[in-house]
Amino acid sequence: MLAVVHCLRARRQYLLGSSFVVKTDNSATCHFFTQPKLTSKKARWQEFLAEFDFEFEHKKGSNNQATDALSRKQEHAAICLLAHLRGSEIGGSVRDTLREFLQKDHATQNVMNLGKAGKTRQFWVEEDLLVTKGNRLYVPRVGDLRKKLLYECHDTLWLAIPDGSGRTPC
Repeated sequence: MLAVVHCLRARRQYLLGSSFVVKTDNSATCHFFTQPKLTSKKARWQEFLAEFDFEFEHKKGSNNQATDALSRKQEHAAICLLAHLRGSEIGGSVRDTLREFLQKDHATQNVMNLGKAGKTRQFWVEEDLLVTKGNRLYVPRVGDLRKKLLYECHDTLWLAIPDGSGRTPC
């Protein structure tokens, strides 16, 4: 629940006034608003969450293998829009650089194997790159490429996407 509260605090200005869905594999989180007795901390969280128009959606962890595998590894990843990478300041060799870094990351290799075997709908492999829904590339936490991509996504794209579409660049 703390992760949800933290995320909503960080993106409050973008989410207020919009309805959205919080997907989780934690069934207890889905029942947060129906708890009869709350600690003072949970009561404050509930008061804060009341500002937003959202609902929780439970997705069983066993049905979400690829995402679960990524979230349990030490090296978390950033996911950036593939369309943005094509016009990125990083240059035309982004795909080659990503392929190189993906080969070095063991967690990514496990997910790529799941994608190649067709055991996940969340991720698939195209041109030796790990791709997720919306044609977004998976960027492992290896080297400084992730830092450069995050900088571009957060510092340049936020200015370009206040369209109310509900999407975030990263």
